[in-house]
Amino acid sequence: MDKLLRNKKIICLLLLPAVLLFTFTVVLPLGWSVYYSLFNWNGVSKMKFIGIDNYIKMFLDNNFLVSLKNNIFFMIVNVIGQVGIALLVAILLTHIVKGRNLFKTIYFIPTILSAVALAQFFRKFFGIEPVGVFNVLLDVLGMEDLQKAWLGESSTAMGAVIFIECYKSMPLYMVILYSGLVAIPDQIVEAARMDGAYGWRLFRHIKLPYLYSVLTVALVMAVNGLIKAFDIPYIATYGGPGRSTELVATYMYKIAFASTKYGYASSIAVFLVVESVLLVSILRKFMSGRRTAV
Repeated sequence: MDKLLRNKKIICLLLLPAVLLFTFTVVLPLGWSVYYSLFNWNGVSKMKFIGIDNYIKMFLDNNFLVSLKNNIFFMIVNVIGQVGIALLVAILLTHIVKGRNLFKTIYFIPTILSAVALAQFFRKFFGIEPVGVFNVLLDVLGMEDLQKAWLGESSTAMGAVIFIECYKSMPLYMVILYSGLVAIPDQIVEAARMDGAYGWRLFRHIKLPYLYSVLTVALVMAVNGLIKAFDIPYIATYGGPGRSTELVATYMYKIAFASTKYGYASSIAVFLVVESVLLVSILRKFMSGRRTAV
């Protein structure tokens, strides 16, 4: 086996499927997006080369800037909600013995459900006509004045969409962080307790340094996914009411398939890729610095 692994031809052959998959699913689509972004094209007429005009138009487009602002807010709140609450639940699970596996199984169900089914369910759940479960609960609790179409009003739609996104993704990060917590050697934890480290001190100085690599993975996954979030916001609200829940990906979709401005939509797609790479790189560098400091 060692001789095979030392053979460069064998290594190249083993890597070939992954390289081909990456090329056809990432490199080529990105290359075509960059190419189309330099043209004005509606999918039917002849393509007209316009250089970087689509990129200039993008940063002068008020609708795009609104979607970008919404996306940043959506990402920040969701990262805090998903990873933060997932970490708290993971910590609690390490202190539970009876029924732990059952709880993890039930808690993980939202993650494996279809985003379409989940979004449609919460459209009914938060609905007012007919009255959804959430509004029924408000009525039972004597807060009928708060009843409304939570996904249908600009003041509450973003909060409702963030709740749905958190509900779907948070269990995944809980499992990741829980795996990191249970991998911490018991001998180190016990030694710290013998030295008087309990509660927050134990977590801050002993568990957190061991958890940083796993926490970084969870944060990178969350940020990368939320930058490109599309399915739940689009199905639940179609980016509305108004543009209160419009995100960059949903706006790009409308530009491409409703307005048939494929060149402009491609420039937004390229922006999403660049934004994702930059944010993930900054996050990894920040987490690496924090880990060194700890």
